[in-house]
Amino acid sequence: MNTFNDSKILKNALVGVEFEFYSNLPIEETAKKIGSLLDKKIQVETKAHSDFEPTADHFKIEPDMSGGIKLMELVTGPMPYYNARLLIINVSKWIEENGYTNDRTSIHLNLSFDKNKIENKNRISKMNVLKFILDFKEDQVFKFFPEREGSAYAKSVKFILPNKDTYFFDGNTINQQNFTYPDSKYYGINFDKRHKNYLEFRYIGGKDWEKKTTTVLHMLDQFLVQLWNSTESTQFNSLNALELKKILAKNQRIISARKDWRSIEKNWKNIQFTVDLQKHPEILDLHWSNIKEQVMRLFTHGDITKGHINYDTDTSKVQIDGGELSYCVEISGYDFVSSKIKGELKHCDFFRCTLDGSDISDCNFYDNCEIISSKVKNSYVHQSCELNDVYIYGTTGIMKGKMTGGIFREGKYDKKTAKFNGTEKILYTEV
Repeated sequence: MNTFNDSKILKNALVGVEFEFYSNLPIEETAKKIGSLLDKKIQVETKAHSDFEPTADHFKIEPDMSGGIKLMELVTGPMPYYNARLLIINVSKWIEENGYTNDRTSIHLNLSFDKNKIENKNRISKMNVLKFILDFKEDQVFKFFPEREGSAYAKSVKFILPNKDTYFFDGNTINQQNFTYPDSKYYGINFDKRHKNYLEFRYIGGKDWEKKTTTVLHMLDQFLVQLWNSTESTQFNSLNALELKKILAKNQRIISARKDWRSIEKNWKNIQFTVDLQKHPEILDLHWSNIKEQVMRLFTHGDITKGHINYDTDTSKVQIDGGELSYCVEISGYDFVSSKIKGELKHCDFFRCTLDGSDISDCNFYDNCEIISSKVKNSYVHQSCELNDVYIYGTTGIMKGKMTGGIFREGKYDKKTAKFNGTEKILYTEV
């Protein structure tokens, strides 16, 4: 095992960067200008998350419709630490002079270590995720970027729950098999990337992040040192046990609600829970064991703070009326009525809802829904609905509503009811 000081850790690090920003120039000209500044080849892509894999010398830039049609993302391949530092400085300065950022933008750091310079070549892919979470100094990040603490796209990784309602942590021995913890891209750290032997750090962002270069570079150093140190040993220590106890105490109301539905209204004053719109305790007790995962996911993955949650036994679906969910991650299979929502949702039906800055797939929109600055894939949009600055794609969806601005990249629309105002239409079929 290598014992490295901080300086040597950084020298052995590889850093890939994803810059999210708004440019005052068209995407092609932006690529040309930044490419000339960096002396790098930058490939222009027509859609987000393209298949092209950047290298240290060949980057890509692509539209990112999660924040509107002018939002772009510059993606680099992994490069040596000191090269990445200079890159971050130069690109940030260019954005400051030629564009801007807001609360929908961020800078992602993809961190790994050079396999040719270290003994444990798979230290990240084989890492103990729970130990890293317990070691990680997340409060330092939110100290410098407080607005990211409430972001739907950089959720706290300090969200740990027992995987069984009956389990009680004694404060001593930690068995990671007894807990669930984040494993999704919408958290501050995307641990799913560890299978490719790197981690994606998503914390840094918000309005004017490009003007905080010194802080960004400080965070980069902290992330790398903490990542190295945490992967030196997979063994839990006494400090890990104290941190775990603190996290579980913070999440106690969720733990309690999973055991007994009565804790929902007790601990969330603005939330009501019913079955078939009734509050008969014996009926709620009868159904709770079968539906609690669906219901509690609204708290654990949606951060619901307000609304009426109802389980409909005829449809076997959980319905939310008057809901406020600003933190959705992997929310699927719900009915929403008169709700305000932000985040990632699939296979849901919406009635009179407002969705802002969301990533939506295979959903249905009815009855005067409003969708703003979002990506909508393979979804049905009723003629009563309005879309503003939205990116529509997928071949199975049907758009019947009114669309202002944005991009209709592909799909079907109803030629009798669909209306477009300033929308760029690329591939479409009239029905």
